[in-house]
Amino acid sequence: MADPAAPLLEVDDLAVEFHTRDGVVRAVNGLSWKVNPGRTLAIVGESGSGKSVSVQAVMGLLQTPPARIVSGAIRLRGQDLLAMDRRRQRAVCGERVAMVFQDALAALNPVYSVGFQLAEALVVRRKLSRGDARRRAIELLDLVKVPNARQRVKEYPHQFSGGMRQRVMIAMALALEPEVLIADEPTTALDVTVQAQIMRLLAEIQAERQMALILITHDLGVVADVADDITVMYAGRAVEQAGVYDVFGTPSHPYTKALLRSIPRVDLLGQQLEVIAGRPPVLTDVPSGCAFHPRCQYAQEICHTERPALLEVSGTQRSACHFAREVVAGTADRADTTGTAGATDTAGAAGTVGTAGAAGGNGTGRTDG
Repeated sequence: MADPAAPLLEVDDLAVEFHTRDGVVRAVNGLSWKVNPGRTLAIVGESGSGKSVSVQAVMGLLQTPPARIVSGAIRLRGQDLLAMDRRRQRAVCGERVAMVFQDALAALNPVYSVGFQLAEALVVRRKLSRGDARRRAIELLDLVKVPNARQRVKEYPHQFSGGMRQRVMIAMALALEPEVLIADEPTTALDVTVQAQIMRLLAEIQAERQMALILITHDLGVVADVADDITVMYAGRAVEQAGVYDVFGTPSHPYTKALLRSIPRVDLLGQQLEVIAGRPPVLTDVPSGCAFHPRCQYAQEICHTERPALLEVSGTQRSACHFAREVVAGTADRADTTGTAGATDTAGAAGTVGTAGAAGGNGTGRTDG
């Protein structure tokens, strides 16, 4: 039974494995987060960090085998989706949680008009007549600002630009008026202007409907503009969780700090961007201790042997780093940087980012609150 006092959507200690020829890949490991109505949670990290796998688990989209949810819970208003059979889980998610996929052209069926595809969910789920569903499809295209919706509802996916196809995908996701909208890299392969338009559209619809929005991305500029809360993932685990201003102003994990240093900034024109040395770990052979230690400029002996828990640093900010408070204060000792990230001490440099909009935002006009 739904609990109105519970978080709208909550992932609790989720672990997901993939069984491959090379061994077992723990793609998500002990992940927890929650989101409430009207809030935007951004899940960020490099490719392969487990971002998309975690939301595919929420939506019941993991192919099993090879995927297997090993442990954890996914609760929608207190109801554990993983305790339901797959048919029931998909029925609940189909009504209350929707997802916008990153490749709209691949997600849309090329042999049906966009109007037919928009209407299909309304016919099946809402039991509308074809005529009523088509009229609602036109309204949805108007909602996402597709020009001349009455005519374009008859057209096929290949007749739309990349940005317009993404608007169609958003319209499809909104068709059943979900409480939670998951957007998986919604601006991939779009130019900067179109990215800003898509993110502004999502923000406007979210504000109007008080939906929760979960944004999966590696674009910290987008995150700075639209997110309320951020979960930073590395090698399948959350390494930092905090409000957007804490993450951009006082990052508490070396990985987060390194990501921020790699953002182009207008006040540092002419200076070489920093890079995170090395590569993300192979998930069949994750390093002992902290998975980031081979690339971390602050790594000490304890980091090689003991995996840090995700613990409170201050307020709602949590970090999986043995030296989180020192990283925030800029007093963490630097390890021998030979072959590790960064050769110039910029501890605390992320604090100069100030408000989130200064971190290379895309101009979607995010304001606090």
